[in-house]
Amino acid sequence: MIFNRIQQTSILFVLTLALIAPLQSCGPEAGEREGISEGATPETVRVRIPADPTRLNPMLSRSGYASQIENNIFMYLLDHDPETLEFVPMLAKEHPEVEEGEIIDGNKTRAFTFEIRKVAEWPDGRPVVADDYIFTLKAALNPKVPASSWRGFLQHLRRVEVDPNNKRKFTVMVDADYLHGIEVAAGFPIYPEHIYDPRGLMRHLELEQLFNYEEGSLNDREENALASFADLFTSATYSSEMVKGAGPYRLVNYDSGQRISLERKEDWWGEEIFRPGPLRIHYLIIPDQAVTLSGLKDGSIDIASELPPRYFRELKNDDNYADRFDFPTPPLFQIYYFVLNNQDPILRDRNVRRALAHMTDLDFVIDEIMGGFAIPAPTVVHPNKEEFNSSLKPIKYSIAKADSLLTLAGWTDSDGDGIRDKETNSGPMDLQLTIDVSSGEIGQNLALLMKETGERIGVDFNIRTREFRLIREDMMNREYQMTPLVLRQSLSLPDLKQNWHTDSRAPAGNNLSLYSNPVADSLMTRIRMEENPEALKSLYREVQEIIYEDQAVIMLVAPTERVVVNSRLKLITSAKRPGYFEGMAQLREVDF
Repeated sequence: MIFNRIQQTSILFVLTLALIAPLQSCGPEAGEREGISEGATPETVRVRIPADPTRLNPMLSRSGYASQIENNIFMYLLDHDPETLEFVPMLAKEHPEVEEGEIIDGNKTRAFTFEIRKVAEWPDGRPVVADDYIFTLKAALNPKVPASSWRGFLQHLRRVEVDPNNKRKFTVMVDADYLHGIEVAAGFPIYPEHIYDPRGLMRHLELEQLFNYEEGSLNDREENALASFADLFTSATYSSEMVKGAGPYRLVNYDSGQRISLERKEDWWGEEIFRPGPLRIHYLIIPDQAVTLSGLKDGSIDIASELPPRYFRELKNDDNYADRFDFPTPPLFQIYYFVLNNQDPILRDRNVRRALAHMTDLDFVIDEIMGGFAIPAPTVVHPNKEEFNSSLKPIKYSIAKADSLLTLAGWTDSDGDGIRDKETNSGPMDLQLTIDVSSGEIGQNLALLMKETGERIGVDFNIRTREFRLIREDMMNREYQMTPLVLRQSLSLPDLKQNWHTDSRAPAGNNLSLYSNPVADSLMTRIRMEENPEALKSLYREVQEIIYEDQAVIMLVAPTERVVVNSRLKLITSAKRPGYFEGMAQLREVDF
């Protein structure tokens, strides 16, 4: 990752959306960098990640670990500075000119005019131009490409006009009443057209055709072009081999399940603008926490996060390692929760879902499982955000309340075998639930806690440990009951529609709980367009209350990150995901 060398001045907007993963921060042009000293850059930094990201393609990947790596390869027009959290220029030369746009389809628009830096170029030396921006939009709007999240994000973008006298300058028109207009215009990574579409399959399609696409609206040649491009773009080649962007690093090797290696580009165009990072970054895919701890101790790992609290405390309190590591605990806009399949025959009953919430001992979760590195998080908005509805309190741990709710739902132990049962249209059914969990210690402990409580109340939990990739596939296919997950939110206003709106349900979207409430849907849509700050807060509070009362999922706790970093490195940590920035790492002192 890269970082600006001087403090950025105030900006017009400080917003982003949950869909878009944060990138590197940006600084001023080279001539503005007087008087700033630099630290030495490391030869190699080795970062442990707990799971294989499965692919490196920002439009298609669904993993936070993928975003972490991609953000060193690709660049946005604008992105958040990790220290100031301000939205600052990256590929863009400066903040856009903003003015009233045209009336398009009866809607007022706001026009953002950008100019890409003259020095910005792709790995083969070709310049980054407006056509690359337009190509990126075309790829996302291609209905054959599985990028529904991007299409939902871009739905308020209306038109792009390129300056006929400057191929780097263009104007983006976005619905004027949409709160996140600047993110729609600038908040996504840009792809090189000539690399990701070498046959020019999308070149002859107009953006307007894709904005207004309906089945049968294109001719056979155009439909075939969409399908051919989608086949190429979603192939393994463009997820683990041909991964190229305008950022400072290039992919050297993707050894699935083992290691992903990046190398800093020689003579990178941004070297005179941004602070350089390590020459090489190795991402070591290590699911096992004990192996991670050993790797930190023996020096084969430089940076590790998401450590279980007991390992984190063990290392921090060990005098043998006090001088070898730093132990930052940056805040993270994340929430641990149990996602529940709201369409499952058992879990579609709200009383059952609420009973499961009462079976979760949050004090134990915070004190024992999280080691004190967390606070209660009762709603789908992070408790540190201004939009959080503080009137909604954590569901209290109560076996008695859980018992009464399950009985109310018709689940009793009629045969005396210790497991509740119920007569259904298809015959008698035991109250058995499967918790899918990966090898992560926190998720495992959350599942064990639920299983132990279930034994006391007559709920039979089966814990099924599998690779997260397989769990994710089942969730997208609606073939699961419950699993512990991490809900990640943006640095500014959360876009709840992505995770909780009916239109975002799996398999196409990120509403993995398959939750649906028409009133909540309406509120989430209004949030996207509300400009009045007080009205916006009211909408957020109301939709949180509805989801809370529906008990769509079991919200648990908001953690602080637990990062262990070799003390030879100076590492910036931040509330921006993933909480640390290995691509900006510098040496505290020169290695010999």
